[in-house]
Amino acid sequence: MRNIFNPLRRIIILQGIEGAAGREMSNEMIQRLLAAHCHRCSIAEVNAQIAWLENRGYLETARMGEGGMVNARITRAGVDVAAGFARAEGIDPPPEE
Repeated sequence: MRNIFNPLRRIIILQGIEGAAGREMSNEMIQRLLAAHCHRCSIAEVNAQIAWLENRGYLETARMGEGGMVNARITRAGVDVAAGFARAEGIDPPPEE
């Protein structure tokens, strides 16, 4: 079953990473970011969103050790989507400010 909140979670992730120091964030920090936006997710769900975004070229990832930590870094295409300069299927547009 498809989760109707996934497109919203993806823009939250992209915008959060885009605004982070070094434009990168660990999967654990992304989990906290989503929780702060009322999207409580397991680390497996967070990793699935990271993988989805990476497969489409919006993130690059690196595995850190054997503990399951994943570090995600936003790409130029991801920055464009996060800022609203580009639209992507499966990702909500940035919320109006």
